[in-house]
Amino acid sequence: MSKITDEKKAAQRARVIASDMAIYPDIQRKIEQGIKNDTLFEELEGLMREARNHFAMYVSDEIIENTNILEKAFIDIVFAPTGHIESTIW
Repeated sequence: MSKITDEKKAAQRARVIASDMAIYPDIQRKIEQGIKNDTLFEELEGLMREARNHFAMYVSDEIIENTNILEKAFIDIVFAPTGHIESTIW
């Protein structure tokens, strides 16, 4: 299998991965608890590692090393919609 070398296609893959994370109720609960308790990245550490590994299976090393496409997808799709959650971190 040939890896994705086009940044637009890599961004599409990243958005799919982030969307998959955002739709599951158990993950949504982890996100909410992580925001409320200021432990977001600890709560999602395993999931984010899994997402990065999945992304790396499909996307070229050059894109992974030289862009922050997956992180942007996490922010836009997974984290941004949670701004309404009460927290001391914002």
